[in-house]
Amino acid sequence: MITKWLFDWIHSYGYLPEKIENISAEILSLILLIVSAYVVAKLVKTVLYFTLDRDFFAKRFRKVREAMRKAHFSSAVGFMISALALFHLYPFFLPIEGALLQVIIGRAVGIFFVLCFMHLLCAVINTLDNLYGKNPRVPLRGVFQASKILVYLFAALIIVCIIISKRPTYVITGLSAAAAVFMLVFKDPILGFAAGIQLASNKLLKIGDWITMPSHGADGTVVDISLTTVRVQNFDNTIISVPAYDLISKPFQNWSGMVQSGARRIQRAIYVDVEAIRFLDEEMFARLSKIKLISEYLKNKSEEIKVFNAERNVKENVLNGRHLTNIGTFRQYAVEYLHSLPTIDQNQTCMVRQLAAGSAGLPLEIYCFTATTEWLKYESIQSDIFDHLYSVMPEFGLYPFQQPTGRDVSKAFGGLNTPQTK
Repeated sequence: MITKWLFDWIHSYGYLPEKIENISAEILSLILLIVSAYVVAKLVKTVLYFTLDRDFFAKRFRKVREAMRKAHFSSAVGFMISALALFHLYPFFLPIEGALLQVIIGRAVGIFFVLCFMHLLCAVINTLDNLYGKNPRVPLRGVFQASKILVYLFAALIIVCIIISKRPTYVITGLSAAAAVFMLVFKDPILGFAAGIQLASNKLLKIGDWITMPSHGADGTVVDISLTTVRVQNFDNTIISVPAYDLISKPFQNWSGMVQSGARRIQRAIYVDVEAIRFLDEEMFARLSKIKLISEYLKNKSEEIKVFNAERNVKENVLNGRHLTNIGTFRQYAVEYLHSLPTIDQNQTCMVRQLAAGSAGLPLEIYCFTATTEWLKYESIQSDIFDHLYSVMPEFGLYPFQQPTGRDVSKAFGGLNTPQTK
């Protein structure tokens, strides 16, 4: 034994009392044990660093090497090897039977071994997290974080067992009495872990998705998915942290399907003043027939109406037959205009429909899909469409509905407001 050898070496000088010689031998033996473990850890760490820096790993496993470095994997392996060395070598460094430091060193080595093993498992999990934690398809960061929590709990359980010299079943039985408190303290991680599993298994969410969740003020891109929270970067560059469990228990909108389809919906209404709606007269019909987009429509529709009215001998009253209206013709023009645009996806639904009229006029809804999902291009296409439709409405004798403003009142009663001159 190293301690016995050190004691004999110190005793050979004969300068110290026997008790001091025993304590000195034990302290020197402990120092040698710690230095040996440190040297083994450093040696293993250096060998691993040298191995990972070789061209074979640098070229073929570059991502794995970077992930291992971020997770300090080499250090964890070095500590684990040193713990194994301590576990097998410490009996040679222990004092004689019944000495003061025997129990302390034995338990310390056991605790050190458990901590090193926990550190190695966490390094492996962190390496996997660096590789796959931000996978856009399947977010696994929450699973990795939950795994580390389980490793910590297991290590804590083993350390407690080593300190009190009891079996794990004894400690678990004692912890069962505190289960309610445990559930209360770790409520959020447990709910977050369950929500993370549901989000990953059902593919409800992944990093890079655009989501909107009005209840939490979230409207932006998912940048991180952890055990308990999902971080969303809003379009104003603010960061919103949404509890993972709320994404299961509360509704949210995921726009990834829209992005994958390559088409984005336009659904907006033009409110038409109902007082401007009327039948087409001959002058307006002749003028609108010169518009290429609806010339064929007006020709066919006019012939169809003439045949219908002739069959029923409609002559006396306009209400007895069918007639073209400016709102119906404008609606057809809007449809043909949308079909003529290359920026509109013609494979998707494209229509112009009337909604229920209200106090703000008759809503004429434009429903179509752009051929791009880029935000700037989408807004530009949508604005161009409505710029054009608002501009051509007067050609059909139609006007958008608008509440009277101060300018309108001033025009209506302008004569009353003009200053009087003498």
